[in-house]
Amino acid sequence: MRRLLLLLGFVPILLVLGGAAAWRFWPEAQPPQMVEVSIGSKRLHFTSAYLREGPLEANRVDLVALAPDFAPAAADPRRLPGAGETDKAGAAQVFITLTPDAGGAGRVAPADQRAPYLAPEVQVSEGGLLMRRFEDHSPFAGEDFYYAAPDGQDFAARCQRPKIPADGLPEVCLAHFSVDGLDVALRFDPRWLPHWASLRANALQLTRGALTP
Repeated sequence: MRRLLLLLGFVPILLVLGGAAAWRFWPEAQPPQMVEVSIGSKRLHFTSAYLREGPLEANRVDLVALAPDFAPAAADPRRLPGAGETDKAGAAQVFITLTPDAGGAGRVAPADQRAPYLAPEVQVSEGGLLMRRFEDHSPFAGEDFYYAAPDGQDFAARCQRPKIPADGLPEVCLAHFSVDGLDVALRFDPRWLPHWASLRANALQLTRGALTP
């Protein structure tokens, strides 16, 4: 019995020593690296902290930043609240996808492109965007269309209408615009919609800053 008690007394010490040894040989987190991606004829360089997990695809790059300042998500995980906290988990994340711009010079303004599917009533939302509901029989039923006057050329987004009762799934907004031959697609929490000008400005700055002269 005495030997058993002595042995049990050594167990915590062994666990501490084992944990210290494991920590010593645990691989250190790699610092962010600059990664080059090609989209059409464009070459861009991003720090790996912006890249979403998964293999890179041809003519496409998927990034994730944190609103409102577009810091790289991987660089500051503390800004992503966890379950049970006062904020929704991941609400600060803005997902960005860059692909070749196929619109060309004859691009139709977003408000004109969506006009056949929109109800006639127009409201002014927080942040100054115009809002029109998509008709229930349209391909975008259950969504609202927000756009900067007069026709959404500066900014336009489709946002899921809040469901009553809530189904527990996250609500998202989708926005598209082009810059320097690239299509920029943003997916973000509707809470950032009133800050659309900052979202656009930060996305443009991130994209243009990554372009190789």
